[in-house]
Amino acid sequence: MNIVIAGADVVAYRLAEQLMGNHQVICAVPTEAAVESFHRLDVQIVRGPVTSRSVLEEARTAEAGAFVASTDNDEQNIVACLAAQSMGAARTICVLQRPGFFSTEDADALDMSLGIDQVVRPAEHLADEIIRIVTVPGALDVELFLDGRVELLRYAVEEGAEITQAPLKSLKLPRQVVLISIRRGDALIVPTGETHIRPGDKITAMGRRRSIQRLSRTLRRESSEASARTAAIVGAGTVGVAVAKGLREAGWQVKLLESDRDRCERVAAEVDALVLHGDGADLELLQQERFGESAVAIAVTNNDEKNLLVSLLAKHLGVRRIVTRADRLSNERMFEKVGVDVVRSAHGAAIRTIVRSIDESNSEIRAELEHGEACVIELTLPKGFPAIQLRDLRPPSLAVVGAIVRARRLMVPAGTDVIRAGDHVLIFCDRANEEKTRDFFMDADAVWRQLEGK
Repeated sequence: MNIVIAGADVVAYRLAEQLMGNHQVICAVPTEAAVESFHRLDVQIVRGPVTSRSVLEEARTAEAGAFVASTDNDEQNIVACLAAQSMGAARTICVLQRPGFFSTEDADALDMSLGIDQVVRPAEHLADEIIRIVTVPGALDVELFLDGRVELLRYAVEEGAEITQAPLKSLKLPRQVVLISIRRGDALIVPTGETHIRPGDKITAMGRRRSIQRLSRTLRRESSEASARTAAIVGAGTVGVAVAKGLREAGWQVKLLESDRDRCERVAAEVDALVLHGDGADLELLQQERFGESAVAIAVTNNDEKNLLVSLLAKHLGVRRIVTRADRLSNERMFEKVGVDVVRSAHGAAIRTIVRSIDESNSEIRAELEHGEACVIELTLPKGFPAIQLRDLRPPSLAVVGAIVRARRLMVPAGTDVIRAGDHVLIFCDRANEEKTRDFFMDADAVWRQLEGK
């Protein structure tokens, strides 16, 4: 599919980087923007104002299956989307960065009033991701598939947890759940029966919700039950306020700390939470306000370094789970390396939203995981695919079938379960081998040849 991306910010660049493997990407880059980084990508580059019709024509916008406007100017993004829509682009996606520039309700109505198909507000998508993760005890990541019938969760294994006591084949793990990957340091591992889980491993599992919940108890110490639902949030900007409201709606007790006194007074009038004025990096204040007793600390100021410092102080005070905002995408993995449990960026949230929106209608990718290193794809096995036990399959490395839908029946499979033609499957794989994995499962003849060569 042809995709036109207008802009040169980090969202535009990362979108081009992620989409160029499966699509023909053309980047319309403003004249004044630096373009050196884009030359490292396998994309076509057109220079000039992104609202100029001649520039959009040169970018072949009329042929675009999707047009994404992601400059650092919201007004330009809206105008560019309107121009692209009038030129015949099949789908227009507009990124709005500025807080307060169109309310959520206004943004949702843009498709009706202006013809823009999708509006992406990075801060709001980041808040939604944080709420979804925080409200699941112990989770590092949460994804839902098949209308919520299948849940994918990522956990960190604690010292002394039941699952560390023996190899997986010797443990009685819940049925209807599949361990699909282990992050051990920099290595991503597909577990087998011989695998011995270690404290500190980050486990990704897929299955039915109740089974996933039972599994989570084996990943924590027996004494480590779900804490009281209490959250301490540092930063009362757009993200912090949205997270506070979402957690309050979910029944959590929330403390919200903000350094700007005027902002504190405004937020206190609209959020049903304890709003405090002060510096989140003030250790004495955090101790005085008993931040260490919170089940989770959430650092979402607009400064990465401040968020990291707040996170490390919260961990020093004994907070069990830390969620941190890192707007520089390069900081996401680095913050995890120094002990932050969950790291998310507004830019990353926007990229995941846009990629998923494009891929859901034009390819099989359903989720990006491990900061883009892995993904979940959804396929229907072709006619002629042999009935074969999963343990006999030899797909590309790091490919695991996590769920099967046959007719209306959902199965979370074990190795002895059989897949066959017509099955609807969810497959976890590393992103580098996503195309090979898809090709393998869609080539019935290749699977037959593999069987015959056993």
